[in-house]
Amino acid sequence: MRGGRSGQPRPRWLLLVSGLTLLFLALPLVVIVTFSFNSSKSLSSFESFSTRWYVESFTNEDVIASLMASITIALVTTLVAVALGSALAFAFVRHRQRRAVRTVESVSLMTLVTPEIATAIGLLLLFSTIGIPLSNWTVILGHITFSLMYVAVVVGASLRLVRTDLEEAARDLGATAPETLRLIVLPQVLPAVAGAAMLVFVISFDDFVTSVFLSGSEVAPLPVRIYGMLRYGLTPEVNALGTSMMLASVVIGLAGIWIVNRRTSTRQSTALA
Repeated sequence: MRGGRSGQPRPRWLLLVSGLTLLFLALPLVVIVTFSFNSSKSLSSFESFSTRWYVESFTNEDVIASLMASITIALVTTLVAVALGSALAFAFVRHRQRRAVRTVESVSLMTLVTPEIATAIGLLLLFSTIGIPLSNWTVILGHITFSLMYVAVVVGASLRLVRTDLEEAARDLGATAPETLRLIVLPQVLPAVAGAAMLVFVISFDDFVTSVFLSGSEVAPLPVRIYGMLRYGLTPEVNALGTSMMLASVVIGLAGIWIVNRRTSTRQSTALA
């Protein structure tokens, strides 16, 4: 057993439990990815490598229409959520009445731990009560509702690291408040905004619960389309779609996390220097 930073030995059972947990989480994904390249329809025996099901999935007009609907929903959600969430982060961090702001911030953060199905049902009842027909626009509103605070948290954390001495210097040199915001503050928080945008896009693109409750008679988002395809049984085509969505989400999500962490590390190193 190797010692940790504190010199205490690491128990082997902890390493074993961690490995088994990771295996349990990764095994279903490995099965899906593996059989998405199966040349036959069999989901129990792998015959030979083939990209047949990827070709069939992305030449299916219904799948393409759902993919475009999901991308559109995710893009609109990202633009609105980033704008509103960034403004909310500025209010939480820079507002002068800290006591009142902390109360509002605490209540707002509850949306991060509220079960998504409860929020989706609440929005469904709200739209039904006020007579708003379900459509992709109601899906967008639902996605904005639960993704807004993710932006506020990410941008707020970056905003707290902004060098206030640069802002004071800019004001001493005659810069107005909007100029200080544009020239000093925004360049420092822009990587966090970009990372938050990628995170929101992934969350919206992959979301199923809110989408299935708030979708109307229009073209269904891709997760809802895949759920509808599962009614006829699990097929390699569904595996191919799931693998593609997983790969896209992982790449975009990791890129967003890398941008935020890289910028934060750079700023902390600069501050220490």
